[in-house]
This record gives sequence, C-alpha cells and structure tokens, in this order.
Amino acid sequence: MKLRYPNRPSRRLSLYHRHLASLQSFGVETISSREIATVYGLAPFQVRKDLSYFGAFGRRGRGYSVIRLKEKIGKILGLDKVWDKVWAMALVGAGNIGMAVFRYQEPRSQGFKIAAVFDSDPKKIGKKLESGVVIKALDQIPSEVQKLGIKLGALAVPLKAAQAAVDSLAAAGVKAILCFPSGQINVPKDVAVKRVNLGVDLETLSYFLANR
Repeated sequence: MKLRYPNRPSRRLSLYHRHLASLQSFGVETISSREIATVYGLAPFQVRKDLSYFGAFGRRGRGYSVIRLKEKIGKILGLDKVWDKVWAMALVGAGNIGMAVFRYQEPRSQGFKIAAVFDSDPKKIGKKLESGVVIKALDQIPSEVQKLGIKLGALAVPLKAAQAAVDSLAAAGVKAILCFPSGQINVPKDVAVKRVNLGVDLETLSYFLANR
C-alpha cells in the first residue's frame, strides 16, 4: 500500500502523541525536541525531521505547545476522526491471543473498538463476550464487516488459517490489518498490514543488552 509519508516517522508520531497526552494531563504547557528525544533515546534532529514531514509545528528556540502539537499529531494519525466516531475493528481468532487483544482496554480510549469477533471453533461460535459482542463463524466475515462498515482488522489465528482470513477481510472492505501470525501472507496493494512479532522485538532487546 503506497503511503503519503514514510512509515517509521508515522510510527514514532504515535509515541510522541502518547507522551504529549501524558504531559498534558500533568499540566505541562511546552516541550522541546530535545526533551521528546530524550524520552525515546533519539537525537533532537530526528524528532524535528519526523515532524518536518508533516509541516511546521513550532518556532526554533521556543519549543512546542504541548496541546497544539498533540492536536496536530492526532489529526495526522487520523485520531481527530474518531472522537465522535470510534474506529470499529474486526477480530479474527478468539483464542488466547485474540481474547487478550479483545480485553485490552487502551484501544477503546484511543478511539478503537472491537465490534466483531470471528472464530472457526463451533464451541466458541455464538458465545457472548463481556462487551455484548457475539463470536460468529468465519463465513460471516463479509456480511458483518460490510454491515458495520469496518475498515480495520486484527488477525490472531494460526498461519495456516491466516491467508483465508485476510482474503475475507480484504474482500469485505477492510483496508488495514494488525497481524499476529508470522509467515508469508499476501494482501492486496491497497491494504496495509502491521505485523506484531514478539521474536523480533526480543532480539532487538537482546542486541541492546549485548552491546551496552
């Protein structure tokens, strides 16, 4: 999927937004690129470069307004669209990982809500979850996703079942997928995929420990 901006700066913007939200809650009014950089182990110029992809945000030597920068970054991330309309998500896979994702509360406060859950296990299909969402069969993905206008999916199934699930989500109109199974999965060019790979993250931490 072709993006308007590089992916890494966009990812870091999410981190900046969370930090700014925390600062705002403590009444902090201004912050410098150096202060932001220190929190994430970056160079100040990297923070300024990340922000420069999206326009001008402050005046040199005077720092940034915490509130204004948070609002502007929120708009870039699309969060301004969800304060009055939560992004509905479809979760495919109601196993251990899937249910951990479902019960994770932070996405709801960030403007995301799992509105539909699907699984292949007959013992789980029809079960009503805490939020009132009923687990449905995989063959109901197209109708439910289209009915609810879902554009975001989360995939928590074994790799052997992942491709079929991705195909169903994409065909139903999902344009972005959070993917937990590792391995080769083909997606249409207009669908964005973000892989969650704990192995890679642990190896990154291992590199950090080995090279201190």
